[in-house]
Amino acid sequence: MSVASETGALLVALARSLATVGAGVLVASGRRLAATVAAYLVVGLLLAVSLAFLTLSAYRAIVASVGDVYGPLIVGCFYLVAGLTAALIVLLRRR
Repeated sequence: MSVASETGALLVALARSLATVGAGVLVASGRRLAATVAAYLVVGLLLAVSLAFLTLSAYRAIVASVGDVYGPLIVGCFYLVAGLTAALIVLLRRR
């Protein structure tokens, strides 16, 4: 074998190795991106639910001003705290 053919074979092997490593990095990045997007969707859902409960509570408070207001307020505040906690976890996880 000549030096040129051995160098060519090494370059081909190097290129295949780099392609394999690059594919692995892309897969890992894709998984991390998917997990982050899913986490933000959960956070958004929790915040939307809390907003719905708080809006309902405020409406009922205006209409009735006394009575069944505290239940939805407590549930809405719970979802708000859960959403903010989830957002904090996602932000801390990214660091």
